[in-house]
Amino acid sequence: MSDYSSQLIEQRRTLHQWPEEGWTEFWTTAYIVEKLRSFGYEVLLGTKIINPEQVFGRNVELVEEGKKNALARGVSEELIAEMEGYTGAVGLLDTGKEGPTTAFRFDIDCVCVQETANADHKPNKEGFRSQHNGFMHACGHDTHTSIGLTLAKWIADHKDELKGKFKIVFQPAEEGVRGASAIAGSGILDDANYLFGSHISFMADSGEIVVAPYGLLCTSKFDVKFTGKPAHA
Repeated sequence: MSDYSSQLIEQRRTLHQWPEEGWTEFWTTAYIVEKLRSFGYEVLLGTKIINPEQVFGRNVELVEEGKKNALARGVSEELIAEMEGYTGAVGLLDTGKEGPTTAFRFDIDCVCVQETANADHKPNKEGFRSQHNGFMHACGHDTHTSIGLTLAKWIADHKDELKGKFKIVFQPAEEGVRGASAIAGSGILDDANYLFGSHISFMADSGEIVVAPYGLLCTSKFDVKFTGKPAHA
């Protein structure tokens, strides 16, 4: 029997050390791709899963810096080219048996937060603090990505017991509500009969799942412009 707990922890701690902000997650995407392909998934990248016309908040200079960082950390030029300048990945697995298409979505970006130097902070005590100064997985997306990869491994391990098709979606640029529209706009999810998203939270105890399809994990982005004389509130 596979030890999925060990996989969860190892992946999360690796990802926690190398956080990348939205649309710059080239190393993170490469890490995801290599894992998925080792599990036997077909992996889609670039404009196969991203609609460039629906990309929001993408800074080209930061994107190029993200590519350079990924190459410096050992990602191949071939894999960077496969991404076509866009981060994120979708793993596809067909059980070969008729059934629904089930999709699971996990976000992969970090926030621009400096991780504490407090010696009692667990990542400092156990050697997996952020190595990217000024950036941190402070919103749990390292955990989300690890959960997605471990779910993908579980599905692959139990393929013969399942039916239908599975899509494991690793979405870039969740922070700032920037990446979901580009994924949806690509059409990659149009055939999904079921789509699940999730977020870790302190509102639930360990081993507990809270189902909240409306409100809690739903959001919309609006750009609002005010015209008038500027003043203090």
